[in-house]
Amino acid sequence: MSYAIKHIALAAGLALGATAASAEEITVSAWGGFFEETLRDVIYPGFTAETGIEVRSIAQPADQAWLTQLTNAARAKTAPADLSLVADEVLIRGEAIGLWAPLDAAQIPNTENLMDGFTKTDAEGNLIAVGALTWYTTFVTNTDAAPEAPTSWADLWTGDWDGKLGLTSNSNSGLMEATALTFFGGYDIMETREGLEQVIAKIAELKPQVKLWYRDEGQFQQGLEAGELNGGLYYHDVTSLSAADGLPVRSTFPKEGGILGDAYWIVPRDSEHVEAAAQFINYMSRPEVQAEMARNLGIAPVVRRDTMDLTDEEFASVSSDGTPIRNQTAIHLRESDWLPDAYLEMISK
Repeated sequence: MSYAIKHIALAAGLALGATAASAEEITVSAWGGFFEETLRDVIYPGFTAETGIEVRSIAQPADQAWLTQLTNAARAKTAPADLSLVADEVLIRGEAIGLWAPLDAAQIPNTENLMDGFTKTDAEGNLIAVGALTWYTTFVTNTDAAPEAPTSWADLWTGDWDGKLGLTSNSNSGLMEATALTFFGGYDIMETREGLEQVIAKIAELKPQVKLWYRDEGQFQQGLEAGELNGGLYYHDVTSLSAADGLPVRSTFPKEGGILGDAYWIVPRDSEHVEAAAQFINYMSRPEVQAEMARNLGIAPVVRRDTMDLTDEEFASVSSDGTPIRNQTAIHLRESDWLPDAYLEMISK
């Protein structure tokens, strides 16, 4: 998730309760702090005004902690929320253990507005998740150090960065996918450990240029804005806001694409209000609602651009028309007992 959303969420407290007993109220969870508060105060009231269904909005913790709570609740045949906003990894892990309720696609006709890939089905073909929002990681640079914008992810390897690149130490950041697409013709090389080792070796070539392998996104942002770092990978929305404030930073979508992160609406299998939840998802999939989320939260919409009234400037501040680089989450999960350690070993050598 975006730096702003992620760190607000981690700082937020968890407010959980039983699912509402009345069909006139549904409980919706989302990452906390400003993000959840804005959804509650700006976005959800329109749904209530139209349907009469009240929304009880609660904050959820970081992804793994929330997945654990959803799993424990399912064992007790309860649901801490009727709807939840989950990242791709939580979606896949939850599907594997049967946590999500099937949805009736006929009750969510606004999915026709979505871009390709934002409806998810289970092995039996049942709809289990609908795209809620996205965010981008891009090639960001300090404009004082790099007056010319990069054009390709390959420029990480060929540019003169004066040993001041900043890259994340997380193997699941999207850099592996960008490397695979740029130098190996696509994601297929990531299907085997031998191929993943080749991708890691290519990233290792960057080490002489890397000053900071970061986990703390705020440390990278501060370093880039201060000129201590000349470039690297970071969030497009946050960088765009910094640039609008007059700081010497730039976000560039390379020709291969920006790295897309996504989140989905799911309904826990023990929710008592699946039909009302479907109405909510249908509402949140409207172009006008997606446009308001982009304006108020800085997220990239999941509906097609031509369905919204966002200006070119508004759209460019959060998204891109280019084909995105998609994180290969299933591969990272499959190789989770090896890949993160192999990646960190590369960094530490």
